[in-house]
Amino acid sequence: MKDKKLFLKAFLKNPLRTGSVIQSSSFLADKMIQSVDFGKVRCIVELGCGGGVMTKNILKKMPENSKLISFEIDSSLAEHTRNKIRDSRLVVINDTAENIGQYLHKYGMPNADYIISSLPLVSLPKKTSINILRYAYECLGPGGQYIQFQYSLASLKGLKQIFSAVSISFVFLNLPPAFVYVCTKI
Repeated sequence: MKDKKLFLKAFLKNPLRTGSVIQSSSFLADKMIQSVDFGKVRCIVELGCGGGVMTKNILKKMPENSKLISFEIDSSLAEHTRNKIRDSRLVVINDTAENIGQYLHKYGMPNADYIISSLPLVSLPKKTSINILRYAYECLGPGGQYIQFQYSLASLKGLKQIFSAVSISFVFLNLPPAFVYVCTKI
């Protein structure tokens, strides 16, 4: 219950940055990691870890020798996730996703294998969204994937400008239903 209250509080404090009143469903979390090859993962970056729903799903499948670097700009949600999920593979960063490269370097990672994003790209300032997508592309290794969910198709054009391979699926069992974009760096 504390997770739900913290998430609602973060939304009320800054709705455009949080993007939703409620956290993602387990169905959406499962779909977001469906294309991840966990057997080969060294580093996953999560953008917008919120209360940790997606974070927990990722950690369940990650190998012991890998790293999950999770960004959350809301300090209370970042602190809550940091305290709630105790796992040596997890690093929770209370900073903007625009600094992905800086933190990959800090933690000795040459690049990310996957970037899994729950950021509300449509409601963020356009320049911020574009910067995040560009930095994500730059930080992915060859064949790496940027996986993003959104509640509309409004981000499709921007994603296709950065990534040459973009596939879309739909998750009905989420409130609201969501589109999942899987963008591959070729």
